Amino acid sequence: MPETPNPEVVTLFALVANRYGDRMTTEQLDEIKKMVEGQVEAARALRAVRLNNADEPFQAFTAYRGEP
Repeated sequence: MPETPNPEVVTLFALVANRYGDRMTTEQLDEIKKMVEGQVEAARALRAVRLNNADEPFQAFTAYRGEP
């Protein structure tokens, strides 16, 4: 059974195709569609992380270089 297309991907890809499609080959448009799908998936993963108001940013990593 074919997978139904994600409406967010369809909309975002349509924006790109309408603006730049006349300057791209079919192969380039296919690659752009894959990129849009990846970005939508990454955004979905980020939206799935719930933060509370008290959550602070991660601390910056500082490598231990031994005693001075």
